[in-house]
Amino acid sequence: MLKALVGGALVVAFAVLAETLSPKRFAGVFAAAPTIAVGSLMITVAYSGSSDARRACVGMVAGAAGFVAYCLLAPRVVQRFGALRGSAVTLTAWVGTVAVVLPALATLPVAKAAAAIAPVRRRAESSRPRLRCEPSKLREVKPREALIRFVFGAGTSAVAGLVSRCAGPFVGGALLAFPAILLASLTLVADEDGEAAARDDARGARAGAVGLLCFAAVGASVFTVVAAALALVITAATWLVAGLGTYGIAWATGHGGDEHPA
Repeated sequence: MLKALVGGALVVAFAVLAETLSPKRFAGVFAAAPTIAVGSLMITVAYSGSSDARRACVGMVAGAAGFVAYCLLAPRVVQRFGALRGSAVTLTAWVGTVAVVLPALATLPVAKAAAAIAPVRRRAESSRPRLRCEPSKLREVKPREALIRFVFGAGTSAVAGLVSRCAGPFVGGALLAFPAILLASLTLVADEDGEAAARDDARGARAGAVGLLCFAAVGASVFTVVAAALALVITAATWLVAGLGTYGIAWATGHGGDEHPA
């Protein structure tokens, strides 16, 4: 229950933060924030210790790889089927990737101890939307939207906790990288700003998913090696640097000019 409450609250917090950011592709980076992972790992460390947290991070690598696959496919699938059906259909990419990667990760010592992007046309920098943070947009956040995101986050956190209890933290760790924020955001963004904005949100989440993959890999390395609190700080900082860094590299090399205008 604690994991559900903390996970749901963090999902809402990052979703609200994303509402203040523009363009949508930049805001999409935060749709892949490790909200569920951070909340769950905090509770895991408190009740089960760093060893279980480390094993969960190994399993999370599979979920993060699935998240990357999800973000790569989501823009085109959403364009074809719409935000609601498209986001649901693309979940097969997450499930399929996890089904392939998780057994491979199971061969790693730490797990045993637990028992294609379409080319983007580059335009001149002046044609791209400026990166902005607009706190005034917080007034536009509707209680219904916050509730939907809380339910997604709390539900995923609760399922991840139950799976961890039944199948162990290694298997449950994969669910820590379930695209809960992005699933909720795609339909809500489509309703508010149109499907083109939802596709840009998914494209931006690719950078966050790369950060999520780095988060999981670093977590698998540092838990049990350093103090648990320090490990949480290191992994969270890893996501921030890797996710925003990936987006920054794309931005600096001229990408983003094809984003649909707000």
